[in-house]
Amino acid sequence: MKSGSYSNESGSSQNKINKRLRKHTRRLTHLSYSSERVINNEQYYHGLLPRADVRLLLKENGDFVVRITEPKPGEQRSYVLSVLHDKLLEENAAVSGKVALIPLSVYFPQVKHLVIHSANQKFWIDNTFSFESPQALISYYLKPAVQNEETAVVRLLRPISRQPWELEHEWITIKQKLGQGAFGEVSMGIFKRKGMIKGVQVAVKQAKLEKMGKEQIKEFMCEARHLKTMSHPNIVKFYGVAVLEEPLYMVMELASNGALDSYLKKNPNLPVETRNEMILQAAWGLEYLHSRPVLHRDIAARNCLYGDQKVKISDFGLTRTGSTYQMDMNKKVPIRWLAMETLITGSYTQKADVWAYGIMCWEIYNSAIEPYPGMSPAEVHQKVREGYRMQIPVNVHPDIQKTIQSCWLENAPDRPTMSDIATQLQNITQTPRPNFSAI
Repeated sequence: MKSGSYSNESGSSQNKINKRLRKHTRRLTHLSYSSERVINNEQYYHGLLPRADVRLLLKENGDFVVRITEPKPGEQRSYVLSVLHDKLLEENAAVSGKVALIPLSVYFPQVKHLVIHSANQKFWIDNTFSFESPQALISYYLKPAVQNEETAVVRLLRPISRQPWELEHEWITIKQKLGQGAFGEVSMGIFKRKGMIKGVQVAVKQAKLEKMGKEQIKEFMCEARHLKTMSHPNIVKFYGVAVLEEPLYMVMELASNGALDSYLKKNPNLPVETRNEMILQAAWGLEYLHSRPVLHRDIAARNCLYGDQKVKISDFGLTRTGSTYQMDMNKKVPIRWLAMETLITGSYTQKADVWAYGIMCWEIYNSAIEPYPGMSPAEVHQKVREGYRMQIPVNVHPDIQKTIQSCWLENAPDRPTMSDIATQLQNITQTPRPNFSAI
């Protein structure tokens, strides 16, 4: 038996844990609490749910979920029991003897992440009992007054069920490949959860973990985390993610015309009035994001969808909560859409989103050709810092040209907000603002 039976997922305080275990190690006893059901059928099992999402689900002392670790080269994946722990309440519980207890060798504040170790088809957390399945282990520790010799304890009180946005693979039928995304294939599919009389057509992003690095997995789940809280006509509608098995699925509304950049390239003769509508709709969507507040950080025509004559902002893998963010400029970044201050310092604010929005407007009026045509990324970097700005086509309304050009002012505070831009475009195009709260 390995000595790390009490280790938390990150391996912190491992030396203290091993020291205690060397003092208290005893023969492992196997308890026959078998279960015929696979763990996927347990509502407290959340698959590849990241820690950031787990923390949002656990509200009260004793709330818990079971999940699985991300794949790492050469390492076996493990189930993890994540439980919210309150020390003061736990001390009171130990006196009462009326709750189920799981031993911990070291006290960790907030959420505990306990690895469920496995070998020879047996599962265990402490060095005393093993079980025939993870769910048998959970059932045992949920029993009242289950005690252990260890002095530090954490209790299981309430299993937290999967949320409405956590989908099951069997609810999703893949029909036709639409294209290739950042994480894998994007397909048209049918989504029909339990209780739905008729399925709906959806777009499904598929992600195969063996082809994804840790950063890509983080982006995939980050996108889902942000989308599940959003509701706006100019933001892509989100149905949920399926992360109980592989490949992972992200399920969203299907835009009839697909990606905005592809639609623009296929329809180079679109009237300028249609393009005016596109930039206004995108402004409404980005205004909504900034009101939350979040930074999109990847505004571009390729990251918007178009269907039913509506632009919908999508691709939220780089989105971050808040109004400022410090970028790592050593990573791959979309140079052609970055603001001057971001190119220089890596600092990203809402005004950098405004700059990128201006670049996207230029794309929309130029049928999605690449910004700064004929320039290499290095040349773009240099030229922008020297003050170069692209020209807006002459057939665009002069006041709209001024609005777009104001997005590229050198001093970020001088640029308009997205609310300013939306108001300006509404006035120029004489378009009444919809009552978004009623939609």
